[in-house]
Amino acid sequence: MDCLLNLKGFHALSQQEHEGHLEITVESRFKPQACPHCGFSQLYSHDKTEQVFFDAPMQGKPVILKIQRMRYKCRSCGKTFREPLDDIDDKRLMTTRLKEYIQKRSMSDTFAVVARETGLDEKTIRHVFDDYVDTQSKVMPFETPRVLGIDESKLVGSYRCILTNIEQYSIFDMLPSRKKADVVRHLKSLKNPKNVQIVTMDMWRPYKDAVNQVLPHAIVVVDKFHIVRISLECLEKARKTIRSKLDRKDRIKLKNERFVLSKRRHSLTDEEFEKLQQWSAWFPDLGLSYDAKEAFYCLFDQDLDSKTAEQALMDWQRGLSPQIAHYFEALTTALSNWMPEILNGFDYPVTNTYTESINRYEKDVQRMGRGYSFDVVRAKMLYNAEANKPTTSTIRKKKRKPVKEAPAFYLMTDSLFDSQSTKQKYKIEIIGEKRYYGAHIPTFCNLLDKGEFD
Repeated sequence: MDCLLNLKGFHALSQQEHEGHLEITVESRFKPQACPHCGFSQLYSHDKTEQVFFDAPMQGKPVILKIQRMRYKCRSCGKTFREPLDDIDDKRLMTTRLKEYIQKRSMSDTFAVVARETGLDEKTIRHVFDDYVDTQSKVMPFETPRVLGIDESKLVGSYRCILTNIEQYSIFDMLPSRKKADVVRHLKSLKNPKNVQIVTMDMWRPYKDAVNQVLPHAIVVVDKFHIVRISLECLEKARKTIRSKLDRKDRIKLKNERFVLSKRRHSLTDEEFEKLQQWSAWFPDLGLSYDAKEAFYCLFDQDLDSKTAEQALMDWQRGLSPQIAHYFEALTTALSNWMPEILNGFDYPVTNTYTESINRYEKDVQRMGRGYSFDVVRAKMLYNAEANKPTTSTIRKKKRKPVKEAPAFYLMTDSLFDSQSTKQKYKIEIIGEKRYYGAHIPTFCNLLDKGEFD
């Protein structure tokens, strides 16, 4: 029966199987040898009380441990104390392995499921999980990124700011909103803000203002993914305007073939290229808009420096046909308002596209968060053990450690203080220091694919 229980601190006395749980009567293997208050070794039994502790599930059922816990009294100081119990959590009436079981299961399943498995209520599961997250945030302090990505994703009904480590492809942190105040507060809390050299973002003004306020030394880069996407949205605006004037048959046809317009020219099949030519011949504005989109994309395909890129962008704007210029107002406005940050992207070609991969899994993430608060979803994403493995590294450092030697006696001579034997001796100790960089985004997406959070 002890093999079934597998707790070194307890000896199993009996077991009863009930309909909804297993009940195991146990006793402690270790008895106190001295008073914890005064250290006196003469103790006597004062009384005993039955206590119940929850343990990790067995055979698909919750488990409770029953023990007659002894209370002792010291013959010296007269104080009483309960016998200490190994394997029991010092905060709750449960074993330490049940606490670890709850922590692990809560990262991939709902509190309701874990509560049913363990026989506890959801509130207790949540509290154990909160304690675990608090501990993880202290034992796994994420290193401040050199290249910081700022983006957002819709989680638990609202847009949340997501901070990423671009070089490690990892989630660095998640904020409760994308408001400037929240971003400023977090940037001020960074343990090593000077380590941030580059910040890439979309064209959301509060992000830029927050970075300029807290990290004025950092270079702000507009992610090219966002700027080229605007050119595609402008083309879509032209398509929808033209489509609205067509009869029902052609309107449906142009809707079904909109994916042809979104593809790059070099990616078109022969059939798709022929369709594009037909639409361009029927509606010249659509053809001009597609050409303008392609020309803009090509600017970002080339390996240009910021000075050359600035001239190329100005030439693109001047070459925009007047009859389609109104379709591209959003893009020309963005170029006007964000030109320095857009040009920085040519000198510092960093992108936050890995964060966009999370957005593609938005429905899965939302399903993962069903019934949870944002804080719980954040913890499940940031501290998932599998997602943190690829971005955790060990840095080995040398440390000088004094070596204690037996005392030696010397004659009082002039050479005493020059003697090598009197100098402090050290030995070199190699210490492994772990570095954490956040949840690896590709791994996290793979876990979503496998249904890890279903």
